[in-house]
Amino acid sequence: MNYYNFDLDKQVIFNYSETDLPEDHFLHKFLVEFKLEKFEIIKTRSTKLNLQKIEPEQKVVIHDLIKDEFYKIYYGMYRDRLAKNEKFFSNAHFSNTIITTYFTDDWWIIKSTRAPGEDVYNYLLNKSKMTFTMDEYLDAMLQVLKWFNTEGRRIFKNDHTSTDKYLSIGDVDWVSKNNMFYCPDTKQFTKVDHEPNILWVGKQTYMNDAICSFITLFGALMGLRGSKHIMDYVADGKNILKRIEYCMNFVETEIFN
Repeated sequence: MNYYNFDLDKQVIFNYSETDLPEDHFLHKFLVEFKLEKFEIIKTRSTKLNLQKIEPEQKVVIHDLIKDEFYKIYYGMYRDRLAKNEKFFSNAHFSNTIITTYFTDDWWIIKSTRAPGEDVYNYLLNKSKMTFTMDEYLDAMLQVLKWFNTEGRRIFKNDHTSTDKYLSIGDVDWVSKNNMFYCPDTKQFTKVDHEPNILWVGKQTYMNDAICSFITLFGALMGLRGSKHIMDYVADGKNILKRIEYCMNFVETEIFN
């Protein structure tokens, strides 16, 4: 685990005239520390950002437009869980993106390069673009869950808290924008949205959380009523139950064993 030392008193070297920020604002300090010359703020449903005044808790995603890199910044949030998440994300071997983290008592920043391909959400809304099946998409999500648990075992192999436990990444909105990317050239899915939700839980808790996640997934797909190919996939309730059972069997055989 790497503890990052911010030099927050360094001289301001850029003029951020497009963003009028108080000098002590966390975003001003971030821009100075990481020397971003051209950037955009990406607003998500969980963004907590006040540009006019200093707040004790803030969360935002920043896109470096020059280097095409992304920073997800948590300021003053989740202090009780950040150390464990920092250990995981700073040591995990991601296949399609380079992840770098910066950690202090008040900050946690997860920086990533752009994943190859395009947002899966764009495929889901446009049948003509889909070169993968919905079942392949479902399998990709299950493989993500398996990968996190396997990496967790490797990274925390000397940590007694992982004994007889399984690594959960919490509730995931798999259908949301900017969560999974798909590359048609390699036919590979990549999870790009990461939250500090790494937690070791018992088998029953893991399965309960997994079932809730699978039910939420199909509920979210049913919300895409304007996409006939998605509606055809979820229209038969019996098939949904079979697919949830398929997911549960995957957890039993591929994660618990």
